[in-house]
Amino acid sequence: MPLIPIAMALAQFAPMIAGWLGGSKAEDVAGKVVGIAQAVTGQSAPDAALAAIQADPTLSMQFQKAVLDQQEHIAQIAADVTKAELAADTADTQAVNTTMQVEARADHWPTYAWRPFVGFCFGLLGLAAGGTVAGAYLGVMFLHADAAILAQIPGMLGAEAAVMATMAPVLGIASYFRGKMQSDPRVPSDNRG
Repeated sequence: MPLIPIAMALAQFAPMIAGWLGGSKAEDVAGKVVGIAQAVTGQSAPDAALAAIQADPTLSMQFQKAVLDQQEHIAQIAADVTKAELAADTADTQAVNTTMQVEARADHWPTYAWRPFVGFCFGLLGLAAGGTVAGAYLGVMFLHADAAILAQIPGMLGAEAAVMATMAPVLGIASYFRGKMQSDPRVPSDNRG
């Protein structure tokens, strides 16, 4: 039987357990928590240990005390997972930043200009979305166009939004690092844009 559901059930007696059960080491934390329950109850089966703690208030108090005694060790297991995940995120961000810096220093204009080009296209697409809505409503209100065209606006905007959604991450990352570079005089730049 998986240990995580049993550990979550044991969290009703020691609520801090629920906060430790995230990430890739959740099974390790659950194993430690269930091990504590088994030691307190003398039961070898995890579900029997849970049932014993649920049935006996004295055992539940002993379990709480045992978890509190082991709290630092269990929290350390969970913290190690968080540190590893943050280190991986930092490494990914550094790789993206390095790639962008190499592109920005490139000698060929298509290489260093493509991210700003994406930014300008994104802005133009935003204007096109606004123009689509304005054009449709102004056409119906002042040019006596068929009002049925207004029913087509969600489809047109949906298509434009799908294109915007593919460009937004690239633009956001580029804008963040470009803004960071421009605000910090210690970051070398040749100010090509």
